[in-house]
Amino acid sequence: MQTTLSTLVVGNRTLFCLRFAPESVAEQDLLWLPHHHTLARAVLSRKAEHLAGRIAAVHALRHAKGPATPPGTGAHREPLWPQGFTGSITHAGNLALAVAKPSGVGFSSIGIDYQPFLGENDAQKLADGVLHGPERAWLATRSLPFYRALSLVFSAKESLFKALFPAVQNWFGFECARIVALTDENLTLELTCPLGPFPARSSFTLRYRYFQDGVITLVDIDDSPPAQNHADR
Repeated sequence: MQTTLSTLVVGNRTLFCLRFAPESVAEQDLLWLPHHHTLARAVLSRKAEHLAGRIAAVHALRHAKGPATPPGTGAHREPLWPQGFTGSITHAGNLALAVAKPSGVGFSSIGIDYQPFLGENDAQKLADGVLHGPERAWLATRSLPFYRALSLVFSAKESLFKALFPAVQNWFGFECARIVALTDENLTLELTCPLGPFPARSSFTLRYRYFQDGVITLVDIDDSPPAQNHADR
């Protein structure tokens, strides 16, 4: 598969960005994945994005001084990182991004998401599924155009889902977190209900960065007791 690798920094984390040409993927390319058999029935675009994400993840693991082993796939299609490491993968269109770090003694996790900017019409259609309670009124007080604000919150909640899933081990919706603070580089989400070991009102501060025609969000949770608030401040 034809790819181009680059890096960018969000917060203090290096993300590995892989541009790829889906039409260039060949079946033999997938043999590099130990779990390639799980993709046997996938469509071409799914095979390409999965492979691209795992290639980016291996670069991220090497950067974190981890093994050059493609993460496997769990029962909920979540990446299974090598022992002693944790990370996150995201892809949209022909771009895949990954980040990895050593896992610590306590709960340690990281979540990233890349969201191309939604159009104004799409943002209005999706708003009721993304925003809950006072969130829409709160965002209306910000200076961001609504489509950008919704794209940012959508991405942030996806990043938080990825970071918390290893501890929660169950699906949860966008209604489980709400935005409570926003600056030029950070935003804070607060849980509206308990999730696994995390009590309601636990807060998580994410970094974000505009990238091309979208936004990247990242939440980095490091070795904090799970019953307390977790934040990357």
